[in-house]
Amino acid sequence: MEAGPDNIFQEESPPTEPPVERSPGGLIYECINCSSRLTAEQLNMTPEIKCPFCGYRILRKVRPPIVKHLKAR
Repeated sequence: MEAGPDNIFQEESPPTEPPVERSPGGLIYECINCSSRLTAEQLNMTPEIKCPFCGYRILRKVRPPIVKHLKAR
Protein backbone atom coordinates (compact mmCIF):
# COMPACT_ATOMS: atom_id res chain seq x y z
CA MET A 1 0.00 0.00 0.00
CA GLU A 2 1.06 3.52 -0.63
CA ALA A 3 1.57 5.96 2.17
CA GLY A 4 -0.69 8.93 1.68
CA PRO A 5 -3.33 11.03 3.29
CA ASP A 6 -6.10 9.11 4.99
CA ASN A 7 -8.87 11.39 3.79
CA ILE A 8 -8.70 10.52 0.09
CA PHE A 9 -12.07 8.75 0.13
CA GLN A 10 -13.80 11.12 2.55
CA GLU A 11 -16.11 13.66 0.99
CA GLU A 12 -15.99 17.20 2.19
CA SER A 13 -19.19 18.26 3.91
CA PRO A 14 -20.60 21.70 3.07
CA PRO A 15 -20.16 24.29 5.80
CA THR A 16 -23.09 24.29 8.16
CA GLU A 17 -24.98 27.53 8.54
CA PRO A 18 -26.76 28.51 11.75
CA PRO A 19 -30.52 27.96 11.60
CA VAL A 20 -32.40 30.97 10.33
CA GLU A 21 -35.17 32.20 12.58
CA ARG A 22 -38.37 32.95 10.73
CA SER A 23 -39.84 36.26 11.60
CA PRO A 24 -43.52 36.52 10.92
CA GLY A 25 -43.84 39.28 8.40
CA GLY A 26 -46.49 41.86 9.04
CA LEU A 27 -48.25 40.27 12.01
CA ILE A 28 -49.74 42.98 14.21
CA TYR A 29 -51.46 42.40 17.52
CA GLU A 30 -53.78 44.80 19.31
CA CYS A 31 -54.45 45.03 23.04
CA ILE A 32 -58.16 44.77 23.81
CA ASN A 33 -57.88 47.03 26.86
CA CYS A 34 -55.84 50.03 25.65
CA SER A 35 -55.97 49.48 21.83
CA SER A 36 -52.19 49.78 21.46
CA ARG A 37 -50.71 47.91 18.50
CA LEU A 38 -47.66 45.66 18.71
CA THR A 39 -45.63 43.82 16.10
CA ALA A 40 -44.71 40.18 16.53
CA GLU A 41 -41.07 41.17 17.13
CA GLN A 42 -42.06 43.47 19.99
CA LEU A 43 -44.19 40.73 21.49
CA ASN A 44 -41.31 38.22 21.34
CA MET A 45 -39.09 40.54 23.40
CA THR A 46 -41.14 40.00 26.54
CA PRO A 47 -41.00 36.68 28.43
CA GLU A 48 -44.79 36.44 28.67
CA ILE A 49 -47.58 37.50 26.37
CA LYS A 50 -49.03 40.73 27.67
CA CYS A 51 -49.35 44.34 26.63
CA PRO A 52 -46.19 46.28 27.59
CA PHE A 53 -48.21 49.46 28.09
CA CYS A 54 -51.09 48.39 30.35
CA GLY A 55 -50.18 44.80 31.31
CA TYR A 56 -53.42 43.32 29.98
CA ARG A 57 -53.00 39.72 28.83
CA ILE A 58 -55.59 39.50 26.05
CA LEU A 59 -54.37 40.49 22.60
CA ARG A 60 -56.03 39.98 19.26
CA LYS A 61 -54.48 39.60 15.85
CA VAL A 62 -55.32 42.48 13.52
CA ARG A 63 -56.70 41.34 10.19
CA PRO A 64 -55.11 42.71 7.02
CA PRO A 65 -57.16 45.24 5.04
CA ILE A 66 -57.31 42.92 2.01
CA VAL A 67 -60.73 41.35 1.49
CA LYS A 68 -60.99 38.06 -0.41
CA HIS A 69 -64.03 37.55 -2.62
CA LEU A 70 -64.81 33.99 -3.66
CA LYS A 71 -67.31 32.89 -6.24
CA ALA A 72 -69.94 30.45 -5.07
CA ARG A 73 -70.42 27.47 -7.34
